[in-house]
Amino acid sequence: MIFLIISIVVPLLIYFLFPPFLAYLTGKQVRPSGLLLVACFLYFISWYLPSPLIEGRNTSIMTHVVGGGLFCGFLWLDIKTTLGLKFNIWFEVITLFALVSAFGVANELFELLIVQLKLVDLHLTDTSWDLVANTLGAVIFWVGYRLTRMGKK
Repeated sequence: MIFLIISIVVPLLIYFLFPPFLAYLTGKQVRPSGLLLVACFLYFISWYLPSPLIEGRNTSIMTHVVGGGLFCGFLWLDIKTTLGLKFNIWFEVITLFALVSAFGVANELFELLIVQLKLVDLHLTDTSWDLVANTLGAVIFWVGYRLTRMGKK
C-alpha cells in the first residue's frame, strides 16, 4: 500500500512544488514544463513495470532505471532548460551523475527508514543493484539526449 501512495504522491509533489522552489531560488517566475511532466509520469509508471530476476532474486531494476535514472535525466534537463544553463559536455555529465546519485542515495535511505519503522518488509540486499540501475537509466537518458542534440545540428 505504501508504494501505491508513493507512486502517486511523489510525482504530484514534485510537479506542483518543484517550480515554486526553482522560482524561490532564482527570483524568476517558473511554471511546470513538459519536461517536468514527462519526468513525473516516468516516476509514476516505473512502479508498475515488471523487472527481471537477478541472481535468482526478485528485483526492482526497471523501477530504478525508469523512475531513478530516466526520471532524473528529465528533471536535470528541466532544470537546465528552465534556468537557461549552458554547460560543456563534461559538466553536463557530472551534474547529471550528481543528481541521479543524490536521488538514488535519498531513495535508499528512505527504504532503510521504512524498513526500520516496520512499515514494509523489504530485503535491503539489492541496494548496489538499485544504484547501478539508477546510473544505467541516467546513461540511457544521456545517450538519447546527446543523439537528439546531434540530430538537431
